[in-house]
Amino acid sequence: MPKFHVKKISLGDDQSSLIFKGKVLEGLINQGMSLQIPITEVASIDVKIHDILHFENQKDEFKKVGLVVDFYGKPDDLDVILGLRIAEEELLVL
Repeated sequence: MPKFHVKKISLGDDQSSLIFKGKVLEGLINQGMSLQIPITEVASIDVKIHDILHFENQKDEFKKVGLVVDFYGKPDDLDVILGLRIAEEELLVL
């Protein structure tokens, strides 16, 4: 199962998407797959990967890939994910 190390999350230019910047640790990750985000120790949510960005000029190898998740029309979901302050975590990709 693919794994992705999230270094940090940033808000997209459109203000309705999040970019999970990090590095692929295992497997292949494609557009349309889902990131599994833990909410509590027993609960998680899956968010669909809308796009994949590559930051070739980034010197930090843990910020070379950006997984874009679109929250258009779902501002409450965006706020919840931002509130989790996900950083330096490994997430499963389904």
